[in-house]
Amino acid sequence: MTDDEFLAAFEAVAISRSEWTHEAHVRMAWLYLTQFPTDEALDRIRSGIQNLNARNGVLDGYHETITVAFVRIIVARLLHNETYEVFRQHNPELFDRTLGVLLAHYTHKRLFSSEARARFVEPDVQSLPSFAPKPYCR
Repeated sequence: MTDDEFLAAFEAVAISRSEWTHEAHVRMAWLYLTQFPTDEALDRIRSGIQNLNARNGVLDGYHETITVAFVRIIVARLLHNETYEVFRQHNPELFDRTLGVLLAHYTHKRLFSSEARARFVEPDVQSLPSFAPKPYCR
């Protein structure tokens, strides 16, 4: 599936639960972050995940801190005109569904707390890259 087809399926809430993998989350975020200013991309990521989870019957699946932390890390690693395949090759740790890239910043207890699920909480181990919203477009 091309990037355009994938994003169209995401926006149409047409990705099945089995296809909605960790890698699919990262791909969707990368696509939005390369096409829209950071704030707008984050809004689209949030609402899209929540809509898709609702359609797939995953009512408690959205996690605000994981979403925002991944956005901050992805934004910090974006290179101009880099394809998704190149981004994936350069950032394999982002695709590890055990979330090691986030656990370098958060203790397990803090990251998986109910507070972190409901709202963004700052890390308690190591700071995340700064969230400097910028217009980043391919």
